[in-house]
Amino acid sequence: MESPVGRVLLRLAGVSLFAVAVVGLVAPRPVNLGYRWQVVVPVAVGLVLVAAAVRLPRWSKNRWLPVVVSVVGGVVATLVGLMQRYHYGWDARVVMDMARALQAGRPLGAADYDYLSLYPNNLPLLAIDRMGAAVAQAFSLAPDAVLIPLNGICVAVTVYAVHLLVVRVAGRGPAVVAQLLTLVLVGTSPWLAVPYTDFYAMPFVVGGVALAVRAMTPRARTGRVVLWVLAVVSVSVAYAIKTTPVVIAIAAVLTAVVAIFDHDLAPERRAGVIAACAASALAFVALGTGLSAAATSVAGVDPARIDTSVSPPLLWWVALGADEQHGADGVVNYGAYSREMVDAVTGRTPDEMRAYAADVLGDRWAQRGLGGTLAFYGNKAAWNWGDGMFWAWGEGPDSLPGTLAPATGVTGIVHDLNGFHGSAYQLRADLTQAVWLAVLLVAGLGLLRTPYRRETLLVAASVLGIAAFTLVLQGRSRYLFAFVPLVVVLAAMVHASLPRLGRRAT
Repeated sequence: MESPVGRVLLRLAGVSLFAVAVVGLVAPRPVNLGYRWQVVVPVAVGLVLVAAAVRLPRWSKNRWLPVVVSVVGGVVATLVGLMQRYHYGWDARVVMDMARALQAGRPLGAADYDYLSLYPNNLPLLAIDRMGAAVAQAFSLAPDAVLIPLNGICVAVTVYAVHLLVVRVAGRGPAVVAQLLTLVLVGTSPWLAVPYTDFYAMPFVVGGVALAVRAMTPRARTGRVVLWVLAVVSVSVAYAIKTTPVVIAIAAVLTAVVAIFDHDLAPERRAGVIAACAASALAFVALGTGLSAAATSVAGVDPARIDTSVSPPLLWWVALGADEQHGADGVVNYGAYSREMVDAVTGRTPDEMRAYAADVLGDRWAQRGLGGTLAFYGNKAAWNWGDGMFWAWGEGPDSLPGTLAPATGVTGIVHDLNGFHGSAYQLRADLTQAVWLAVLLVAGLGLLRTPYRRETLLVAASVLGIAAFTLVLQGRSRYLFAFVPLVVVLAAMVHASLPRLGRRAT
């Protein structure tokens, strides 16, 4: 039975994705790298036409091909990351330095505990880095030599989870294309050289959604319960590693509630689904709390020295998300990191932080009014979603000349393609931007025409969730990175609903 609520949510996601894609084509908001419309626009439009017209060959539907693509993709991602190793900065370096110190038997200093008190969400990253440092020490390696291959493993698992999601809705051909697009956007990214939470959370993000989709498919009751429990565990792990996957938990509960009304159910069955959603929410909170405590233990820090009362409250993150910063190069950052706002709450009590955040929000409203506020958040959405390189080289001093050491051979080619100052980086970024905007266009147009399905709604609601998260709170395009495979999945699920250009139904 068609669900009016589900249909509305699908159309809302479609309009949103289509709108940011069109803005990205005709009036992109500048990021840390400018894109050339002469390359981006024709390539993106051409790719959309291909998606609407081309029928995939029979060999693309081989049942072993998804496994091969996943394994090869993971190997390629590992090699790209290793050949591109560099001395990254910002939070990734801060946490890695802590991990190396702890592994060497050196206690953390007061400044380190001040940092962890301000950003306790980085404790799971510290635990992962600490384990990587321990393995590396056992083999006389640098931690990056262990953790970058872990990024590659995460890519391989993610790419196979993409197949599992798409094949159930659109078939094997589109599933393979989705895998390849994921490798283009994620599996060859400059971010592969940085041990950070985006890659570590990604397989649990996509895998959690894949498990939830399987749990929604008619099967034996015991099997559905087991799959749903595994989905809750997977999303909880993703949330423990990185905060943003909380939107998937919300999307899953929303989809389950909507699904109650997409066919006739007895009142007791509906009550059972609602009770299951409530139990899942409680389990998610309990698992997230337990995993955070486990991460503190694995990291080897003194929990008594971590004062979470100095961590900014949610309202401060909303205020930070409403900030606007103008760089010397004319680039406007919408709701990104602000050292001034961090310094302003350092040493304050939680009540003082909330009062400061409320004052900031009040000032922004007084300056902008309704029209200006709507314009700001519209620009912010276009800025967040209009960057197909997802803020690569945009953090800290990573974009400075000389970051990558001179190299020859295959390593030199990787540096030319992926290095911010590489000779081929501009073209590589333009083509990747075109692929990303084409994915958004296909997803947006397809969602405007596709019929309601629970699987599609779950993915679309998750994408809407990360869009809302980055719109309201602090964010930039890197915050979308862990969800990029889900956007690709969404496009693959609904591409058959595009207007057909000479393509026969398969």
